Order: sequence, then structure tokens, then C-alpha cells
Amino acid sequence: MRPASPNPAIHPPYQPPERCVAEWRQRRTTEDAKSIYKERAATAESINADLKCFRGLDRFLVRTLPKVTCVVFWSAIAYNVLKLLSQA
Repeated sequence: MRPASPNPAIHPPYQPPERCVAEWRQRRTTEDAKSIYKERAATAESINADLKCFRGLDRFLVRTLPKVTCVVFWSAIAYNVLKLLSQA
């Protein structure tokens, strides 16, 4: 078990994964959560699928975290520019 945090306001107490998953599943069944997940499926997941399928983000040709971060940022910029151009 992790040691107690000196400032509990910054770090919440550790909860076993089973309890966290059960609480998440409970929150997910509310009507607000259902609408949020439905909206997310239509927006964020389609962007992730586009980047993976058509922009080559399923595998990286670079190896270090700064380089991967750079590739991801360039892909996001390219996606946003293409989206802007298609709306204009």
C-alpha cells in the first residue's frame, strides 16, 4: 500500500481498483453520463479512429517520448487544419 500523502487535498487516498471500477460503473449508469458517452463516441472517438486509420498513428516510427509527442502534435495540427479547410 502507498504511504499517506502529506497533503490530502492534492492527492486523494488510494482506493483498490475493484472499488474504483464499481464506483465508475455506478456513475456511468446515470442519464448525464449516458449522454456524455454518446457525445464522446460521436466526437473524440471518430477523431482517434481517423488519426489511427488515415494518418498513420497506429504505429510510431520514432522511439523516445519527446519524438512521439512531436508526432502526435503534428498529427493533431494536420487534422485541425484539414478540418478548417473543409469547413471554409
